[in-house]
Amino acid sequence: MFIELFNRLSITLPIVLIEELETHYKKQKDQDYLLRLMEFEEVIEMAELLSEMKVYQDIIPLWTDDHSNYIGLKVQGACKYRINYIDHEETDVSPGFRSVRSFIAELEQHPSFYWDELKKDYPSDIEISDAEMDEDLRCIDELNKLISSNPLIDDDIRCQYIFSIMALTPKRNLDSLIPYLDDEDMYVQERACEILGFHRYLPARDKLIEVSTNGMHNGKLAAKRALARIREENQGAFYWSQDIKK
Repeated sequence: MFIELFNRLSITLPIVLIEELETHYKKQKDQDYLLRLMEFEEVIEMAELLSEMKVYQDIIPLWTDDHSNYIGLKVQGACKYRINYIDHEETDVSPGFRSVRSFIAELEQHPSFYWDELKKDYPSDIEISDAEMDEDLRCIDELNKLISSNPLIDDDIRCQYIFSIMALTPKRNLDSLIPYLDDEDMYVQERACEILGFHRYLPARDKLIEVSTNGMHNGKLAAKRALARIREENQGAFYWSQDIKK
């Protein structure tokens, strides 16, 4: 069935991926899911709509929460075969899951969960395998090359590439995200604060204090939230020399 769908969309995917979708489709027929697989005509209609917007051109929406939000499969580009969320209010196409398999496994354990309630692969709060790390680092390297090789890159596309880089960055490489705290794009600065706060990354503390005072408006707020998470994680391990304004 899914072979027919992807043929209509002129997309070729690994057979194992299609088999995973087929198996999940049968389970969805036997049980209600808050994130449901869409009917094929729905997929085609939404894919055509998304193809008109550059940030979504390589994403095929497959699931929906029926509130104008979708879960999509990246079918081309650096993050190929990863799963992301298409929010009708906020643009963010950074990967949430490593693969169709990992997303389906989590979804089938929690059929009554919305996207925000699911335990994601990205960003990861655990140490991943060397093979997974190599895979993610290759993707990050490709995204960085896409940015650096195109000095006239659209701001929105650049922002989405960086969002993906930050989501994919493994715990041991978090230092590479600190320069984004100085980025001129306010959304990049904000997301860098959020990711470093998610990881409770202590080496970023001094820079986050600076952003909480001198950053852009949303960066200041995100930096304060990140600092609160770091302080919570490391309370008693170091002395806070500055009070962060609420």
